[in-house]
Parts: sequence; C-alpha cells; structure tokens
Amino acid sequence: MWVKALDSAPKEGTMVAATVEGKKIFVTLNNGSLYAAENRCPHEDIELTLGCLKGNRVKCSLHGYSFDLSTGYSSEEDIDNLCTYSVKQQNNKIYINL
Repeated sequence: MWVKALDSAPKEGTMVAATVEGKKIFVTLNNGSLYAAENRCPHEDIELTLGCLKGNRVKCSLHGYSFDLSTGYSSEEDIDNLCTYSVKQQNNKIYINL
C-alpha cells in the first residue's frame, strides 16, 4: 500500500524524518536516488537521522554501525538489518510502500 510520506523530496545528501501510519521513517535523496527506511537503529533504538550518510550507507551516531540504503544490510554480522521501504516520487510528493 503506497502512502504519502512527504510533500516534496529532500535535498540531495540530507535525511528527512517523518511519521507514516504510526511508523517513524526517514527519506533521503542520495546520489540522485530516493531511499526510505525505518528511522531507528536496530541496535540501540536511536534515530538514524542523528547520524550521517557515507556513500550509499546511513551511519548511526551512537556506535558507528552503518546500513545499506538499498537493502538495509548491516555493516556487522551480529547487528540486525535495517527495515527499508520502496519509495517513489509522484507529482512532487514522496510515497513509500508499507
């Protein structure tokens, strides 16, 4: 089910937090591609928007673990992967697929 997350795309290289259907997510535009994921580090429950983008990964500010924006795969084998969502832009609005 596609649900509107934002009224416009984030600026390149930034992350924008939103709550969609009760889920805390973030949307980012990175190297020209849109990504959406849960705005919570699977390790310590801290908002990933407090971290930074490094290449195609989001890096948690607490312990430095990073997660692939496309797949959610963790940089560490013993850390859970990040929940990611399909995302699209339509009529300048951003939608995610829950």
